[in-house]
Amino acid sequence: MKKTLVIISLLLLAVMTRAQELELNEQGAYERQDVIHVDGVTAAQLYDRAMMALSDWTGADGKAKVGVDYQNQETHTLIYKGTFYLGYKRQILNGWHRYGNFTLRVRCKDGRAQLTLSVPTITGIYDKDGTTQVVSLKDVLDAKDKVKKKKKERMEKLIADLKDNADNIFAAMSAKLKNGSDDDDF
Repeated sequence: MKKTLVIISLLLLAVMTRAQELELNEQGAYERQDVIHVDGVTAAQLYDRAMMALSDWTGADGKAKVGVDYQNQETHTLIYKGTFYLGYKRQILNGWHRYGNFTLRVRCKDGRAQLTLSVPTITGIYDKDGTTQVVSLKDVLDAKDKVKKKKKERMEKLIADLKDNADNIFAAMSAKLKNGSDDDDF
C-alpha cells in the first residue's frame, strides 16, 4: 500500500516540461555550497546579516516558510530549515500541494561566510484530506527514468523548479551577506 502511494505521489509530482539534470550528494540530496567573500566585514557582522537575511522571506509566491533551527553566536553559525512551494498538481477534483524541504547552513568568519544548502525531500499535501507524503529526491530521480515520456517530462519540470527555488534561496542569502545594510553597527 505504501509503495503504491509513493508511486502515485511520484507520478503526481509533475506539471510541465523542462529538462534539467540534478546531481545529488552521498545522502541523496541536492546540495550547493560556496564561500562568500566580503572584505572588511567581521564574523559578527556577517552573522547578524545572516540572521536578518531570511527573517521575513516567503519566496516569490508567498508560500515559503523558513525558521532558525540552530544558532550559535560564539561560533557564528546558523542553520535555517524551511520549505519552498513547488506548485499544485491537480488530480481530477483535488490535488497535491508540493514543497521542497531545505536546510541552509551559514558559517561566518572574518571576511567570509560558507553557505551550504541541502534539499533532501519533497513533501506533497493532498488538499482533500491533508494526507502528507514525503519523497526523497533520489526516489524521484529513480522513478523519473521508469515512467513514460510525458510523465518523465513533467517530473523533469518539477526537478528544474526545485533547483531554481533552491538556487534563489542561496542567491538571496549571498546577496544579503555581501550587501548587508548601512547600519551594521545598529
